[in-house]
Amino acid sequence: MMKEYKMTTQEQTYQQLILDGIQTLPPNALAEVVDFVYFIRKKCLQPKRFAEERYETLLQTELQTLSHQEQTHLEQEFADYEKRYPLRITN
Repeated sequence: MMKEYKMTTQEQTYQQLILDGIQTLPPNALAEVVDFVYFIRKKCLQPKRFAEERYETLLQTELQTLSHQEQTHLEQEFADYEKRYPLRITN
């Protein structure tokens, strides 16, 4: 038989504050609360996976930034290229 977990008074207070706080929220705000709860659960209950996902997100963002910076650099490098280096046809 599993031992039943008994919440502390502080935990009960937090739980009640959360329940009271969401009572009159509109559906879109409740959806945000749900997202946040899943975020916190993953962070607390699966810290390794949470860290991996955060690293992957940061890496992806960094790669996108670098790609954008490279594109901007190339666009600047080749701006007015045809004017600066006109094609000379020799016969």
